[in-house]
This record gives sequence, structure tokens and C-alpha cells, in this order.
Amino acid sequence: MTGDDELAQIRKKKLDELMRRKQEILAPKPPTVIEVFTSPTCPHCPRALSMAKELAMQMPGIQVVEQSTATPQGYAKAALYGVQAVPTVFINGKRAFVGAPPSIEALRQALKN
Repeated sequence: MTGDDELAQIRKKKLDELMRRKQEILAPKPPTVIEVFTSPTCPHCPRALSMAKELAMQMPGIQVVEQSTATPQGYAKAALYGVQAVPTVFINGKRAFVGAPPSIEALRQALKN
């Protein structure tokens, strides 16, 4: 292989990498969804929901959904996810906390997992 061929391959590889990065930047990233399962009689649910909403205000790209087990939809989703206590917090469909998160920082850290 000549030096010109090597240079052409390096250029092509770099161009492919730049195009891939451009696609990653331009492609819309789906929002992170925090689902908080609640009940109207739960004394800890408002705090869990409040923390999730506060974090969503601090970090763009987070969507908070309250799933009240008092509604047919929330009850069905809780059954589907195997929720047995409220509040229960899911991040992108994965159980993150049973009970309210201990702090907003703990919730922020759970987003990284």
C-alpha cells in the first residue's frame, strides 16, 4: 500500500466518524421518563413526585409521569410493573426506588445508571 492509499483510508475513516457524530447530534434523543407510582392516601408520594418534577426542571430532556394507582390506567400499569408499594419510582421502565428517593441527588444519580 502506498502512502497516498493510506492517507485516503485515514481521511475516509475520519469522514465516516464525523458523519456518525453529526447523526448522533442531529438525531433527537428520546426523553428520560421518570414514572412515579402514587396513591391519594400516601403521605410520602407528594415528596417523591415533587423531587422528580424539580429534577425535570433542572435537567432538560426529562419527562415526569405520575401513575396514580387510584385510576384504572395507573392500577393496570402498577400490576404490569409488579408495583406493590407506593411511592415507587421507575426510570425508563426500570425500578429505581421503592419508597421516596432519599434525596434529589440520589434521584439524579439513579438517572446515570
